[in-house]
Amino acid sequence: MVDSDPTTNSGAQSAPQEGFMTIKISAAIKSYRIVEKAAGTIKKGFAAVQSFVAAEDRRLTIPKVPEISGVLRWEKRPRPPGGNPSWTYMVDAPGGSFAVTIGHIENGHMSPFEVWAMGEAPRGLSALAQSISMDMRTLDREWLRRKLESLAKCPGEPFVITMPNGIETRVPSAVAAFARLVLYRCEELGAFSDEGSEHPLIDALMSAKEPKTTAEGTLSWTVDVTNHGTGDDFCLFLKEAMLPNAQRRPFSLWLSGNYPRSLDGLCKSLSLDMRIVDPGWILRKTDQLIDAAEPMGGFMAQVPGAERSAWYPSTVAYIAALIQYRFKVLGYCDEHGRPLGKTVLSVINNQAMKERSSQTMPKGKDCTECGAVGSVVASSGCEQCAVCAASRCG
Repeated sequence: MVDSDPTTNSGAQSAPQEGFMTIKISAAIKSYRIVEKAAGTIKKGFAAVQSFVAAEDRRLTIPKVPEISGVLRWEKRPRPPGGNPSWTYMVDAPGGSFAVTIGHIENGHMSPFEVWAMGEAPRGLSALAQSISMDMRTLDREWLRRKLESLAKCPGEPFVITMPNGIETRVPSAVAAFARLVLYRCEELGAFSDEGSEHPLIDALMSAKEPKTTAEGTLSWTVDVTNHGTGDDFCLFLKEAMLPNAQRRPFSLWLSGNYPRSLDGLCKSLSLDMRIVDPGWILRKTDQLIDAAEPMGGFMAQVPGAERSAWYPSTVAYIAALIQYRFKVLGYCDEHGRPLGKTVLSVINNQAMKERSSQTMPKGKDCTECGAVGSVVASSGCEQCAVCAASRCG
């Protein structure tokens, strides 16, 4: 028992000072408890701390996500019979020289549709180029510009490159050099000139920028990845948020440990893809990388969600498999990575190229002389090859 007496003190004869309380303990303390202030008693100046939610499984909450108003279109790679023109830039990076090749189609206007990273390109840059090529065929140019501008700031080992206009520019990494060259070529081809076009991907973003936590933090899904052949040994983090429908949703990918820093560019790109409301978009992106191969980069790893191991052609391929597995566990896709529920992602063929090739291709028999398929047709009562002019009539 604790007694308080503002006027007496057994240990001192003098009167207590104003504003102080003397305490007399008449029995031994056997137990105690902490009494918290009731809700609503927090001082006005500290009202912001009421946002803290004491929970073991606390996640960042996104209070509102946009409704998808349009179809997310993605064109398959066009295959013109006569090939397509392209432009190549050389990059002398600290880790070696590599080439950045941007291909385009001349169909009334020049449209860039793919990019390649060749030569001594940093690890993961070829996979990033493959992913960016898909963005180039979405017909949402603002989306492509935003992603390239974000990659142009990717940190790493800085060096100086000479841009195509002759200006020497210091770039923060090889990924940044790659992005700046692609951005330069797209601007040169006039890819961003149509400012009034629709932006279905931009409109489908859950948030314009990556959601940031407060000091309370948020939980993430974490996996250890080890590739003994390449020396990779890192942790993969998928930051997750809670959507308005109380469903968990990964929205950001990070790596920490020993890995090539060029993979940060791929993580930055995939993080932006994850913020598209329709999960079919990020699932299509990871499906594109699930078979990404790397010379001497294949390794055995545990199959996500299983007690067995399997061969993966690269670290990038395993990262893609892990992302797909997490989306499967959260109920966004099946075991094959196909999205569950409603999706507005539409994969279309390039109809112009398809129609052009079907018009030029004759319908007939195969030529036994030159091997041309369907080129032998009847003309004036005699079968003749339209390619090599071989005829049974001599």
